[in-house]
Amino acid sequence: SAGSDGSRLEIRKFRDFDKNHFWDWTDFRSYIECILVFTTAGAVAMFMFANSLLFVETVGFMAVFVEAMLGVPQYMKNYRNKSTRGMNRTMVLMWTCGDVFKTTYFVMRSAPVQFTICGALQIGVDLAILTQIWFYTNGNAQVK
Repeated sequence: SAGSDGSRLEIRKFRDFDKNHFWDWTDFRSYIECILVFTTAGAVAMFMFANSLLFVETVGFMAVFVEAMLGVPQYMKNYRNKSTRGMNRTMVLMWTCGDVFKTTYFVMRSAPVQFTICGALQIGVDLAILTQIWFYTNGNAQVK
C-alpha cells in the first residue's frame, strides 16, 4: 500500500520480531498476537511461581508502577511539541483529583507501601502535565 505522499509503506508485523519497530506494526492482528503472547507467558509464569512471595510482590509492584507511569508518554510528547494542544484540561484535572483521592485512601487504609509510592508518583506526573498545560497555554513555549 502507498502512503499519503505516494511512497510505499513498509509492512511491519509482530512476527518479524524487529525490536526497532516494536508496537509500530502495520496490521491489527500483530497487536492481538503480541497481547496474547504476553498474556499467555504471564499466566504461565504466575502459575509456576504463584507460591513465591518475591515473584508475586514484584509482579504487583510492576503493575502499579506501570499504571503510575501512564502519563509519561503524553508528558514527553508535549515536551517535544512544546504544546499541549488538543489535551483536555478537565480530563487531566480529573486524573489528578482521582490520583490524590486514591493515594489518600492508600495512606488512610495503611495499604502496602508500593501503592502509596506509586500513587505519589502518579500525582507527580499529573502535576507535571498540568504545569505543561499552564506553561504552554500562557505563551511560554517557542513556536516552531
